[in-house]
Amino acid sequence: MLWLLISLFFGWCAFREIRGAWVAPPGYALPTPITKSYLALVTGLALLFAWPPVHIWYFERFLSVRATLLADNHPARIHCNSTFDTMMAQEMLAAAYTHIETGTVNFQKPWCDRLISYLRHPAEASSLELDSLDAFTHESMHVRGERNEAVTECEAVQRNYRAAKLLGVADAIARRNALDYYTREYLRMASIGGMQSAYHSTECAPGGALDEHLSDSTWAEP
Repeated sequence: MLWLLISLFFGWCAFREIRGAWVAPPGYALPTPITKSYLALVTGLALLFAWPPVHIWYFERFLSVRATLLADNHPARIHCNSTFDTMMAQEMLAAAYTHIETGTVNFQKPWCDRLISYLRHPAEASSLELDSLDAFTHESMHVRGERNEAVTECEAVQRNYRAAKLLGVADAIARRNALDYYTREYLRMASIGGMQSAYHSTECAPGGALDEHLSDSTWAEP
């Protein structure tokens, strides 16, 4: 919101400059010529400050479409929380949370930024960026209606490869990213304990009780 307000201020400055060339200011008989350098400056600043919210809005729409596909066409609406939204949310410490009844998914600050960063260089994804991919998949599974966190996470683990491809990641890199999350992040949840243990199940493994035997599962043979 702050970015938009600043953008609107500079947009108003540009409008005032253009209007002044057509309508004489109060107390003047003639309009004032446009100062091109000033107009270029305020127009540039208006566009510059408008870019972050417009980019996030586009990214939210992009994620919403992909999450809906991942959730078996259950409608999903992705929202990237601002810092203020995150501070006010009851789930402040979570990467993201879903209102299952409405299909609305809120990503906490800075998890949308991490997902954007992941998509810029998936071949060099960090642990946190892989976590952001899994958070996207995990919340999409909640949109499908699953409430149990361990089952939801296992469903996500098996679909991270599919999710990465839906987000535009190349096939080989998407498979490697999904396997890296499973072997490096998921399997160590049990040893971490605490809240993390609620997201882990020993049955989430090839041939385990939670294995859905998906044709494009993360651990399926290519």
